[in-house]
Amino acid sequence: MPIGPSDDVRYGWPGAGGEGLSLAANRIARALARSRAKVIGLLPVDDRLGPPERLAPALLRLAEALSGFVADEVGIVDAWPTWPWGDAFAYGDAAAARIRRVGDRVLEIAPPPCGDAPAASIALANTLAGRPKGIDRVLVSLGGFAPPGVVPPAAEWVDGIVLMVAAHRSRQRVVQDLGQRMAAGKALGAVLLG
Repeated sequence: MPIGPSDDVRYGWPGAGGEGLSLAANRIARALARSRAKVIGLLPVDDRLGPPERLAPALLRLAEALSGFVADEVGIVDAWPTWPWGDAFAYGDAAAARIRRVGDRVLEIAPPPCGDAPAASIALANTLAGRPKGIDRVLVSLGGFAPPGVVPPAAEWVDGIVLMVAAHRSRQRVVQDLGQRMAAGKALGAVLLG
């Protein structure tokens, strides 16, 4: 698995920063570390947060905060449409993922490229099963694997799920319904963004 530096601007969060954001990320990361879930999915509740790729800054901030609560590095898997394009793979293929540093003690893990969500789910499963040693926790963006408001089949590959909710825009009923449709024991809570 090649490792290289990140020059990707999609992890930047213009206009956000400061102590308030860091404190919020630290509180969430502390709860995630206590959960003991090794692979944690971040699932947008609806499309009010925008396309799944827009979660990249939150993914990185949470991973950076989580690295302060675990012994080894933290991996992140961004939304599958951001993975490099090419041929899809069948379940069980041991294609190499691309790994690159995107922060201090944070590595981006990009599974093999996929042309659709079902193929991406298989690539994600293979990548998570073969992830390198030295990565304590992995945060996975589950956006785009299924329509908004649906628990995607890719949720099978994570140990716990955090619902990502657009503050003042997502309906409470939608959040509750989605939380109830998750497999038992996978719900880790919700994060309000915005």
